[in-house]
Amino acid sequence: MEHEQYEEAIPPYVVGALDRDERQALDAHLLSGCPTCPASLKEYRATAGLLPSALPPTSPPADLKTKLLEAVRPAASEPDVPHRASLPRLEPGAWLRHIIPPPPSWIPYPALALVTLLLLAGAVFYALSIRSQAMTEADQRRKVETALQSETARIAALQRQVAEQERTLVGLRTEVTNRIGSLSEIRDTLADQEAELEQLRAQLAQREQGTGSLRKALAQRDEMLAFLQSPRVKVLTLAGLERAKSAGALLLYDAESKKAFFYAFNMPPLPAGKTYQLWAILDKPISAGTFGTDAGHKSLLTIKTLPDPSRITKFAVSLEPAGGRPQPTGAIYLIGQF
Repeated sequence: MEHEQYEEAIPPYVVGALDRDERQALDAHLLSGCPTCPASLKEYRATAGLLPSALPPTSPPADLKTKLLEAVRPAASEPDVPHRASLPRLEPGAWLRHIIPPPPSWIPYPALALVTLLLLAGAVFYALSIRSQAMTEADQRRKVETALQSETARIAALQRQVAEQERTLVGLRTEVTNRIGSLSEIRDTLADQEAELEQLRAQLAQREQGTGSLRKALAQRDEMLAFLQSPRVKVLTLAGLERAKSAGALLLYDAESKKAFFYAFNMPPLPAGKTYQLWAILDKPISAGTFGTDAGHKSLLTIKTLPDPSRITKFAVSLEPAGGRPQPTGAIYLIGQF
């Protein structure tokens, strides 16, 4: 087996879903001195130990007590036969469980093991998704930094051109003084140079404005990247309703800092004079901000302070007049609840 196959076998190993040969092979690999697999095994066991609390409680059958008593009541026809004491025997690789604690006793049940494996796979998929998103954000940041460096170089070139044009103007003004006879021609040339200088200055101002926008975008990317890497961040999914079936959104929030990022996609184009408004629903809806959509029908909203997250039961997005409203008045497009 390759090392990647051993890593992929750890989640089913934790929930007891490997056959005997696969389990023995992984036991041998864990004892071979691998620097990463024992740590992964420890993390997956810690995650699996929390999964029972995620299952809904169920009431036992009414006849459970009677069945248990019948199962443990000794049969009258069976004579007591003394059993010969024998030394315990361990199957190959079973001694490893004396070194590494075995998984919880509820795992051998197949249905529960399957549920556990699915939940564990979901947790791994979510972690990989967050990691992939963080890597994407880092790559976008590098692209923005490259664009910023390019714009800075262009601004420096424009500044050199401005300085050169200013030196040319000084020379032309001196020539005007020395050549009175060709004053009209020189004035025309000077006017052209001044117009060109004005255009260069306008381009320089435009470049500086674009650089400011890039710096702002880079700062926002850095803030979001740091937010995504926080272990306290939780994710809530909002699904589209009848008016926006293909739309959806993610709300990433930190209950401690009460800060959140809202990202929506496949949103229908806004009619004229309308805006989307995000609502946090406690005892009554509270506005969390308004937003529009870009050319790709996506939206990004930064929420500096959420209401008390422990009291929020759901989030919703409605279509409202431009500027928003104190309470929802339009159709609901997205909704999600804890």
